[in-house]
Amino acid sequence: QNGYHISLGALTGSGMFIGCVVAGAVIFTAEGVNCRGALVRDVCMLMVTVLVVAYALWQGSIGPHAITLFFSLYLAFVLIVLIADIYHRTVVLPRIARQNQAMERQRQLEEGQRAQEAAGMALDDVAREHSERVGGDGGGVAMSSDEMDANSTNPFDDNYQEPKQKPIKRAINTVLAALSNYDKNEGATGTSSREAGGWGVESDDVLHERPIVLHGANGVLNRHNHHNPTTGQINLEESEMSDLSGQSLSPYRVLEDSMDQVCVAPDGTSYSAHNWFGALHDAKQELYAHAQETWADIVDNDESNKLDKFLLICELPFTFSRKITVPIPCEGYYCRALVALSMFLSSFWVGLYVWVQHETNLFWHKGFSYVGLMAIPTSIIAMLMLRYAPGGEGNLTLLVSAPIALYGFVMAATWIDTVADHLVAVLDFFGILFRIPGSIMGLTILAWGNSMGDLSADVTMARKGLANMAMTACFAGPVFNILIGLGMGFSTLSSITGEADTQVTPTASTIVGIVFNVINTAMLIIAGVFVNKGRIPKSYGYAAVTLYVVYVVTCVWLTLA
Repeated sequence: QNGYHISLGALTGSGMFIGCVVAGAVIFTAEGVNCRGALVRDVCMLMVTVLVVAYALWQGSIGPHAITLFFSLYLAFVLIVLIADIYHRTVVLPRIARQNQAMERQRQLEEGQRAQEAAGMALDDVAREHSERVGGDGGGVAMSSDEMDANSTNPFDDNYQEPKQKPIKRAINTVLAALSNYDKNEGATGTSSREAGGWGVESDDVLHERPIVLHGANGVLNRHNHHNPTTGQINLEESEMSDLSGQSLSPYRVLEDSMDQVCVAPDGTSYSAHNWFGALHDAKQELYAHAQETWADIVDNDESNKLDKFLLICELPFTFSRKITVPIPCEGYYCRALVALSMFLSSFWVGLYVWVQHETNLFWHKGFSYVGLMAIPTSIIAMLMLRYAPGGEGNLTLLVSAPIALYGFVMAATWIDTVADHLVAVLDFFGILFRIPGSIMGLTILAWGNSMGDLSADVTMARKGLANMAMTACFAGPVFNILIGLGMGFSTLSSITGEADTQVTPTASTIVGIVFNVINTAMLIIAGVFVNKGRIPKSYGYAAVTLYVVYVVTCVWLTLA
């Protein structure tokens, strides 16, 4: 029941590590980042989150009201970001497109006017030469360029201006643009978003950044005889040629075509299996190719040293277990056969998870198999995926991939819960063995372990030119961890103990963590917004890392003292 000490230590410690060390590494890598819009929004949200948690702890107990407050606060944050982004996409982007079109029309008109002036000058010269030869005045054949300018009409103003907006609407536009994940100068002609001092996640990055594709070419994964990996064309059998010659299609064929349209994204780069036999053949080939790629990513990766490769090989059984139970339909990680297999085996994993974590046997409970009942829809979905989902590097349509991704998120959460439960047990064991307080174990070892992934991913994004995206992740991630982590944690604790309210006594390290998180967020806003006018300089990274060192030393000293 006192495990919340480790949780609070880990949450505040990881918030400080990510907000100071990881953010500092991103600033070092990018040699300074912009501090506007989305980043300010997320930093302020982290400050509010920490203060709300501090208030709840100061009350001495965490009950239904505090848990509801945690969930509601994060939901409000998500809605603000979502509404701002939707507004940007539906209102701001079309307005920018209209401005660009008007500017392009104006440019074309100016080019036409210059062409008319050049033609008029040429006609004047020809008329003058002709009049000199015949001794006349040219008979008014040619019109001077000045006359052409006077007679030409301009359907556009010389300087295009967007219609003026009312002050209230203009203020709403400004606020929503600042809260969205885009830069305010998006779409400006001749000006890059980075030069314009972007607003959080750069719009160019959002529009053009794509997931890294780990799979091979289509020809590698699609070796069956009805798909040509070189041309991407399907070789139709003789029985199908009659369908193309104008004969009526059977209802079954119409149903198959409809399923293809539902599952396969209209990118023209991949196709579903031709028949059930081809689907099974493709599944075997794709699983084999995916296994080879996974092994090559471990042993042939030049960026991994020998220790990393050894640890990854030791982790391989757990990696294999996660892959075959968590469906991932996302681009860059999508494998049709693996998604189908993980959908089929996910029901068995749920039964094992509930049995191990909650001591309830869903395989056979009171004369009924809940796992068997769950296996029916998952098996049907798995079969449909094999038959109608795109193979190779093709993509699922959003209508199909979104619910599968949501289901995969739930499966991944069960894995996280299982691993975290055993990890906390191990930390408790070593804490008791070496007489180290749980809060110290949480803010150091557990916080560092949880943040290593953020450090690697954010620094990599900064190296790719996505520094603002990495910075927003440094502060939006802890918001989710603190609010959802504490909310779900205390909800689970309440269901286990049967008590609505849980008495809490924050330790010295927890109080110090809250204070330093507030100091860190305040320092970043002051340095980025007020002192450097929308820019966080590279030198701030040193101050952030120094603040984290002071935080760790203070926590350890107060706890041991």
